[in-house]
Amino acid sequence: MKKNQIILSLLCVLTIFMTACSSDDLTIEEMTLSKSEQDAIVKLVKTNVSIAKNIQITIDSVKLKKIDDAYYLSSYHGDEITTTLLKVENGIDLKYAGISCTSKSCATSDGCVPHKDGKKCTKCPWSADCTKIVTSDALTN
Repeated sequence: MKKNQIILSLLCVLTIFMTACSSDDLTIEEMTLSKSEQDAIVKLVKTNVSIAKNIQITIDSVKLKKIDDAYYLSSYHGDEITTTLLKVENGIDLKYAGISCTSKSCATSDGCVPHKDGKKCTKCPWSADCTKIVTSDALTN
């Protein structure tokens, strides 16, 4: 009887541990982009790019990146990429910084990304198809 209670207790602890450790948050070098912040950014990118292109786009995948000491969320849609600048809050949390850059030609490189000053997009080395989108940086609480 006592052995069954110990096993049951261990299973409960293991279940709680596994539930607490599983997360849809994205991390890079101990920096974390919460799932809710990621979802808000993806929704904003999808809306803004759809309006700019006058067609409904679908985000196929996202990837958290660090380029030249700045953090970004890259959203892949069709043969294009939209890269969004992230700012660091509380030393570990990544948040939307208010600027994204979209390109087809630079979809496979680190060109056409928001400059870390948050004011412009870097140039795509072989094309001028880099589009800047600036919005409020207040997405989530």
